[in-house]
Amino acid sequence: EFAPLGQNHLLRSSSVVQKVKYENKSIAYETFDPDATEVLRLNSAPAHITAGGHDLPRVDILKPGGYTVRKLPAGGVAVQVQHKAARDMKVSW
Repeated sequence: EFAPLGQNHLLRSSSVVQKVKYENKSIAYETFDPDATEVLRLNSAPAHITAGGHDLPRVDILKPGGYTVRKLPAGGVAVQVQHKAARDMKVSW
């Protein structure tokens, strides 16, 4: 909820984010630690999230190797991602 409406942003990570690339249909980023948790604000729910090239499942309760999506009252969604043993991440919609 801290990012402007209508924009997609990586808001927070439990690891140092070494690289981030914003594109029209994706956000790709690399974390220092292979096990980390991130929070993103997106205009819409992601179609795919990959960690190290492997698809992560959408889950109801956040756990390693998965992600959650929560609708925000002002529009858009908050996405929490928890990855394990992967530093290269990609969120696509």
